[in-house]
Amino acid sequence: MDAHLFSRFCEELAPRIIGGWLEKVQEPAPGLLAFNINLAARGQSYGQAGGSRKCQLCLRAARKEPFLFLSRSRLAAGRAPSAPVMRLRKYLAGHRILATVCCFSRRQLWLLVGGEAAAEEALRRQMVLWSPAEGEEDGLSPESGAQPDMADMTPESGEAAEREPLATWLLLDLREGASVRFLPVSRSPQEESLRWPEPGELEEALAHWRDWPVLTPALRRALPLYDELDRQALLEDLRLGGGDVFYYTPPDGEVEEKAGSERPSCRIAAWPLPDALAQGWHEEQGEDILGLVEKAGQKLVLEKAARDAAGAAALPLSRRLRKLEQLLAKLDEEEQRLLGMCAAREDGLLLQAWLWRWPADFRAPELVLPPDEGDGDTPRKTVKLDMRRSVRDNMERLFHTARRGQRGLEHLAERRAVLRAELATVQAARQEALLGGIGHAAGEAGKPDRNTVALGALRGAALPRNVQLFVSDDGFALLRGRDAKGNIAARKLAAAHDIWLHTDGGPGSHVIIRRAHAGQEVPERTLDQAGALAACKSWQKDAARARILYAEVRHIRSMRGAGTGTVRMDKILYSREVPVDASLETRLLPESPAGKTDGTGRD
Repeated sequence: MDAHLFSRFCEELAPRIIGGWLEKVQEPAPGLLAFNINLAARGQSYGQAGGSRKCQLCLRAARKEPFLFLSRSRLAAGRAPSAPVMRLRKYLAGHRILATVCCFSRRQLWLLVGGEAAAEEALRRQMVLWSPAEGEEDGLSPESGAQPDMADMTPESGEAAEREPLATWLLLDLREGASVRFLPVSRSPQEESLRWPEPGELEEALAHWRDWPVLTPALRRALPLYDELDRQALLEDLRLGGGDVFYYTPPDGEVEEKAGSERPSCRIAAWPLPDALAQGWHEEQGEDILGLVEKAGQKLVLEKAARDAAGAAALPLSRRLRKLEQLLAKLDEEEQRLLGMCAAREDGLLLQAWLWRWPADFRAPELVLPPDEGDGDTPRKTVKLDMRRSVRDNMERLFHTARRGQRGLEHLAERRAVLRAELATVQAARQEALLGGIGHAAGEAGKPDRNTVALGALRGAALPRNVQLFVSDDGFALLRGRDAKGNIAARKLAAAHDIWLHTDGGPGSHVIIRRAHAGQEVPERTLDQAGALAACKSWQKDAARARILYAEVRHIRSMRGAGTGTVRMDKILYSREVPVDASLETRLLPESPAGKTDGTGRD
C-alpha cells in the first residue's frame, strides 16, 4: 500500500471512526488483524447498508504488500487468539476512538482511545502533538531523556503513576503490525509537515530520493513515464490532496503470471497509472476511497488469506504428491533396467543357434555372430560373455536373466497401478483443499468445470445423502437440504461467512451458497439461481415468482424446543423476488459424483 494511498485512506477514515467503539480484536488469518468497530450514530455512516453501523478495520502488516482497509463484511476469527492479540484486547476492548494521527513516511496510523481519564484529559487540554518522524525508532522524541521506556509502561505501573498521566494509543504500522502505546499527554504523535520538490528540483530529488519521503517507490516508478508537464501536475495534485483514487482489474480471461508466480489480482493507486504500467487493465476511479480500498483489500488480502489457508491445508497432500511422482519416476528408471534384462533373451537365443560350433568347455570374452545361420554379408552382433563360465552356461544365464526381468516387469506394473491410483486420489484431495480457498466468480480465468467446483465445495468432507449439491453458472457451489435433517447437515458443512437462504412466509429447504471468504461478492445470477432452488423445494414450488430471504450463516440459530431444522435469523442481509425455474434442479447438477459418497444431488 503506497504511502500516498495510505494517506488518502486515513484522511477519509478519520471522520468515519472517530467516536466509534472498539469492541473486539480478532486474528482471522496469520498476519491479518481485524478490529471490530461500532461506528458512532451520525447521519450517513459508512457501511449503513442493511442498517448496520458495525465494521472491521483490517490490517495486514508485512514488509511486502501491506494493506489497511475498512470492511463492511465481518471476518470470522477462525483461530484461537495469540498473546499479542490478547494484549490488544486487554487495553482496547470497550474504548472509544477519540482522535487519529497519520504518519505519512512510516505509514503509521495512531488512534487515541478513550475511556480513561488520562485520554479524555489529553483531548481537553489540546496537547502539543509530537511528530514520530522526528523522534527515535521506538516512537519517542529525542527530548525524552531518562524516560526511554515510557511508551511501554502500562497505566497500572507504579512508576508511571507518579509521572505525567498517560494516554493510550493504538499504533497501526503497515510494516510492524499493531501495538498499544502509552505516551505522556504532552508527547503525543502528530502529522508530519511534508516538503515537496519544486519544478527545478525534481531531477535532483529523484536522484537523491532518500531525502524526499514524498517520492515513494510507486511514485518513482511512475514519474519517468510522464512528460514534464504531467509530472508537475501529478505532484501538485498529490500535494493539494483530495481527488479520486484509481482501481485496476485485469482484462477478463487474462492469465496472471509474473516471474513464475501470480501477479496481483488488482491494483489501486492515488493517481492514474501510465499506459506502460496499466497494461490494458480495466480502470475504475471515484471519490469513494473507502469503498475502492475495501474492494482492493478483498482481492489482495482476503483472497490471499483464503488461498494461504487452503495451501496450508493442502501442504501434506502436496508433499505426498511429490513423493508419489518421485516413486513413479524411479519406476520408469527401473522399467528401463528390466527391459534391458529382458533383452538378454535375444543374446541367449543367438548363442543357442550357434552353440553346435563350440566344444562344451569353450570360453571366450565375447563372440561376434551373424543374426542367422550362414556366412552372408548381414551385420554381425557382438555378445559379451563371462570368462568364468562356458558358452552353454552363459546362454543359460542369459535366459535366467531374461526370466527375472519379465517377472520384475509384472511386479512393476502392479506397483505402478497402485501408485497411480493413490496419485489420482491425492490429486483429487489436494484439489478439494485448494478450491476451499479460491472463489470462481464469473469472468475469472481458469474457472474449473462443475465437478471440480463440486469437489472443492466439500472441502474434504463427505456429502451426506440428505444434502444435494449444485453448481451455479458463475461457479459457486450450492448446497440444499433434502429434508429437515438435511437442512441441518447442509448448515454444518457451511462456513460462518457463507450465504444461507430460504423462502419467505412458509416451509421449505435451506440452501447454502459457499464463499471463499467473507468479502467475496456473489453475482446476482447466482443469488437468483440459489433462490430458485430454494423455491423449487418449498411451499412456493408452483408459483411463478417467490420471495427469498438471504442471511450469513453466522446469523442463523437453531430454535430450542422447535421442530427439527427450524431456525431464527438474527440478521437478514436482504430479500429478493426470484423466478421459479424447475429446470435448474437438473441443469445445475454436477455431471458425475463429486463427494466421497454417492449422494451427489441427483434425485
